[in-house]
Amino acid sequence: MKENRKEHRQDFCYNKKEFSEEFCNVKKRMIQLSLLALGLTLTPVHAEVSGRALITADSQIGEIVRQDAPRFEDGTAYLEEDADFPQIKSDFVYMVDMDTGQVMIDKGSEDQIYPASMTKMMTLLVAIENAPALDSTMTLGPEVFAGLAEAHASVAGFKQGETVSVKDLLYGLFLPSGADAAQALALEEAGSETAFVGLMNEKAAELGMTGTHFVNTSGLHDPDHYTTLRDLETLMRYALENPTFNEIFQTRRYTATPSLHTGGLVWESTLFAKISSTDPAKIDNDSILGGKTGYTNPAGLCLASIAEKNGTRYMLITAHAPVSNTPYHILDADHIYDYFYDHYSKQTVLTADQTLLETKVPFVLFNDKLTLKAGTDIVLNLPNGYDLSALQIETQLDGELQAPIEEGQRLGMATITRTDTETPQELARIELTSPRRYQRSALLYGFHQFQQWVKAHTVFFGLVVLGLILCLILIRDYRREQRRYKSARKKRKRRPHL
Repeated sequence: MKENRKEHRQDFCYNKKEFSEEFCNVKKRMIQLSLLALGLTLTPVHAEVSGRALITADSQIGEIVRQDAPRFEDGTAYLEEDADFPQIKSDFVYMVDMDTGQVMIDKGSEDQIYPASMTKMMTLLVAIENAPALDSTMTLGPEVFAGLAEAHASVAGFKQGETVSVKDLLYGLFLPSGADAAQALALEEAGSETAFVGLMNEKAAELGMTGTHFVNTSGLHDPDHYTTLRDLETLMRYALENPTFNEIFQTRRYTATPSLHTGGLVWESTLFAKISSTDPAKIDNDSILGGKTGYTNPAGLCLASIAEKNGTRYMLITAHAPVSNTPYHILDADHIYDYFYDHYSKQTVLTADQTLLETKVPFVLFNDKLTLKAGTDIVLNLPNGYDLSALQIETQLDGELQAPIEEGQRLGMATITRTDTETPQELARIELTSPRRYQRSALLYGFHQFQQWVKAHTVFFGLVVLGLILCLILIRDYRREQRRYKSARKKRKRRPHL
């Protein structure tokens, strides 16, 4: 009997050990599955991103909003290393098509320069906008001429005690670049030059000329008196819309009303004084319409001008040509204008009825098709006979396209790039806008949100289901082992004891 009891205890211990081992195996499997689930949870999910649509040069887009041209080094040819491109003396050059905004040359357009008498373009604009009337008059006191001789400033030739009209002062300011006229206008309209300069800086800020700061009305040198070529282009675009400014800007010669000068003062533009088609000693150029010269030793020779020929209008601003009796600033303008008028012409790159992009707008129930078109021809200045197939037009959406979308809402940007040069050259950037309103369907959008919620919680639901499965496996194995253990005990009880 003692032996049977011993055997019974051994069997019991053996079954208990076996049960423990089986249960441990179950726990191991649970741990392995849990690690697998954790691995799935930590696996990165890659989001979808919108791509770019490459289209050919016969596609079409919207309004040109910004265009750039590459910089070039001093003395080298522009674009295709064209041997015909002129050697220029100015260190800073910026040229744009006045009608399209296309940048033809950009050499340091955002670098800080001293504007010298190109300052008087802002002086003229502010004086016109603040003048009570062009025929109003003022008598010139000694304060008008104070300090001008000592500063070696250019003057229009007015005399102390002379009574002159605002109109004569405006022309005297611009054509002969008269600092006496500048001070007279400042005193008349603002009470002091300092106050008038404050108006000039306010106007610059209003126009977005962020790289500009004025200290005086005439452009006399001061380290804190500076601008950029891009800012001057912004100023000119705005100012030339003013009829009085535009007329004075393009005037070659003007005679002031007689006062203390017999026959009146006669002024010739400092620009047109160097241009003539009949005088061989002067520059022969019939495309230049008007401009403003400038000069100080730190600023060098400067010129802001406009030209027109064959239906194309250009604006050219140059600065820091060598100081010399030779008018390098005007020669640069003459050579650059001639080059582009001889070698470039307007070509239609995209037409109004060409399609840039066709797609569908998500979450729109009916009529979800989106077609981007220009509605106007896109015209660029390109080399004569240029092969348009060398242009690449690329579109980029601002982000994921989905309703709601408002009419006129910006959707992205398209770029036009020359690919036939050593370095690809971006010619234009065009803003893409929606042609109409696209209303979002609450039903479609709600269903989409539900799908996204389910996707976002897939791992969580998976872990819950996995946990339930593991629990069921554990319960099943536990009950199975319990049944085996109970069955073994019953067998031992039925075994006869000796």
